[in-house]
Amino acid sequence: MACTCAEVRPRPWPSSARTPLVPALSPHSSRCRWRAGSASSVGLRAEQDRLFPALQAGPGLGPPALLPLPTPVGTGRSEPLPGARGASWPRPPRVPMEPSNLYPVKLYVYDLSKGLARRLSPIMLGKQLEGIWHTSIVVHKDEFFFGSGGISSCPPGGTLLGPPDSVVDVGSTEVTEEIFLEYLSSLGESQFRGEAYNLFEHNCNTFSNEVAQFLTGRKIPSYITDLPSEVLSTPFGQALRPLLDSIQIQPPGGSTMGRPNGQS
Repeated sequence: MACTCAEVRPRPWPSSARTPLVPALSPHSSRCRWRAGSASSVGLRAEQDRLFPALQAGPGLGPPALLPLPTPVGTGRSEPLPGARGASWPRPPRVPMEPSNLYPVKLYVYDLSKGLARRLSPIMLGKQLEGIWHTSIVVHKDEFFFGSGGISSCPPGGTLLGPPDSVVDVGSTEVTEEIFLEYLSSLGESQFRGEAYNLFEHNCNTFSNEVAQFLTGRKIPSYITDLPSEVLSTPFGQALRPLLDSIQIQPPGGSTMGRPNGQS
């Protein structure tokens, strides 16, 4: 005989509940007895299948069971998934990079006029000159320069010119001392022989500019390399050019290359 109780409907559970779905019965439901195939139980099963199709069992597995709700988000503990944010993985050891050997390159700048060019150039040339520049390259703990005697070397500031008037940081180089000396040797046998020296066109500043570019890829300041053209652009410089061309400069105190400082 079918149950005559009030219509039975499933009670929706709260989102935070963890108890299985139970039928809501009328106050006199304690006297109600369920019987397989009754209209009320069939209605409840149909409602359950409609609301929770994922809980339907396959053929031959029996009636589906109502499962408890999963643990609400934010409770309990879980291990981080591989690759998830916050997961800690052991980092591979860092392989230290071997630092390359870099050697500083300096340009020593000397005023051969000792300040006279600054005072007299406006009167004699009609334009202001800050100095008559002689330069050299300092690298690998030695000073290298070019004069009428060819390529020479000395300890930094070791010529009779004394300490430089200014020092320009040209940069750094990876060229080793051995390679650099071989390079200077080849220059001394070709374009920078002593007899090739010329005060205006092929002088110490020409040498410094050439060597600076070989070592660092950078030129020396243009106010130094442009000095001869500034002098020759004046009437007084043109008038004195025959005399100036005969002047040769070789700062005393250095040893001539081939073999600087007695090195072999």
